[in-house]
Amino acid sequence: MDDSAPQVPLTVHSAPALDDLWSALRSLVDRLFASAARDAVVDDSIDIVVDLLGADRGLVLISGEDGVLRPVNARGRKRALTPGEQQEVSRTIARQALETGRCVVWDQAQAGSPSESAVELGIVAALAAPLHAGGSGSPVRGVLYVDVRDARKHVEGRHVEFFMSSAVLLGAILHQEHRARLDRELLREARANVLEASRAPRLDDLLAGPGMSALRRDVRAAIDSPSPVFILGESGTGKTLLATAIAEASRRRPIFRVMLGASDDLNTITSDLFGHERGAFSGATARRAGQVEYADGGTLIFDEVLNLPPHAQRLLLDFTQFGTYRPLGHDRPEPKRASVRLIAVTNGDMAAAVREGRFREDLYHRLAGVVLQVPPLRERREEIPALAEAALRSWDPGRAWTLSVPLRRLLVSPAVCWSGNVRQLEQVIRRARDRAAAEEPAATTLTPEHVEPRDLDPDPSARADGAAGASDEPAPRDLREARARLDAEKARVIRDALLRHEWNVTRAARELSVPRSTLSSWIAALGLRP
Repeated sequence: MDDSAPQVPLTVHSAPALDDLWSALRSLVDRLFASAARDAVVDDSIDIVVDLLGADRGLVLISGEDGVLRPVNARGRKRALTPGEQQEVSRTIARQALETGRCVVWDQAQAGSPSESAVELGIVAALAAPLHAGGSGSPVRGVLYVDVRDARKHVEGRHVEFFMSSAVLLGAILHQEHRARLDRELLREARANVLEASRAPRLDDLLAGPGMSALRRDVRAAIDSPSPVFILGESGTGKTLLATAIAEASRRRPIFRVMLGASDDLNTITSDLFGHERGAFSGATARRAGQVEYADGGTLIFDEVLNLPPHAQRLLLDFTQFGTYRPLGHDRPEPKRASVRLIAVTNGDMAAAVREGRFREDLYHRLAGVVLQVPPLRERREEIPALAEAALRSWDPGRAWTLSVPLRRLLVSPAVCWSGNVRQLEQVIRRARDRAAAEEPAATTLTPEHVEPRDLDPDPSARADGAAGASDEPAPRDLREARARLDAEKARVIRDALLRHEWNVTRAARELSVPRSTLSSWIAALGLRP
């Protein structure tokens, strides 16, 4: 093999004229920069190269993170190669181009000893050129490969020059497509976390009920203040909606939401929050912006901040104190800066977490500029019918849904504990609406008959006798005893899992196949302690 361009005379395949070469190169450039699907562009470009060189097969092979070359585009005589045909190439020649970063030219007439795979496949000449991730000298992402199987044909210098020029152009296009794909992924990630405040309820609507009166003064003060906000409350009470409404009323956009606790790996958490530089770790092929950078000038909502592992809480503390941060791989002496309004949200017992050392007290005080406690739904039962009707109007604005008087009585009855709060209420009403519409397409009134008892309380032992809420009697004794036995067994299984993982909640949750936030709630409800 040789990385130069040997001058080998042709026999049957005559030397291409310069005009033909330039014409083919112009066609290649035109095709590469045409507005078309990426695969169609690359396929057409390979066809041009194969046709001009009189080759039999042409492939673009991309190196994965495991270092294996895999064909992504494979052509032969203006048709796609079959999966079997894609394997019938000289991997040795392609691998040498990948490893050396130089064009490799192999010709059977010039080779010192015949290649076993080339002889077996009938290859008489082959060319492989690296596809750089950027300009010359940048990392090699793959290889452009062609081979000739007609013994009457040989490769000469003009072929090689054209082939190398083609590889440069193809490499540039593939690199841009790769960068565009990364940008699209980052944009999707950003859009997945940004909250569309226009779709959320207005702040006035969230605070309209009499049960929210205690919150109104503190919320109004929080709107005009740059201080961070800490929102506490049970699961399903609408804490994230309230956080979004406060951010929107404060005019601090964009508004981003970060779900904490998905990982306890410090590097992963740092990358999610603060981003990483290219080359910061294996697989970091491009710079990534973190959530803090996305939210610069706006609001960042930390959902379930209590799930942030203790060893990662220091990262957040530094940012709350100084507004500075360092992405992974950031090697400059000056840190980056961002101006972000922080709103932390949790359904856990924050006081207990601080007392037990699971959450840093200094971080809590940095986040708790304004503390808002959202009351559970059972403490504001008088608002339930209005909340239900508001949900119906938002789902079906064209139909005048109403609640019957018996259903209103049922929803506000003390027999319903509303453990899932507003989220549970919305699901109850949605299911009732669906049942009503299924029974009568023109229905506009919901009644108790449209509500299943299991919807009102998924835990039957906590539900009073009488599915319609007519009785306030406690659950039967045998049912309470059964629940106690189940709780004891549940506590034993959870404690055993926690002990196996040295009280690492994330790993225990992974073993039990439940979300970390769910396991944290169970731990708190069952009173488990290390």
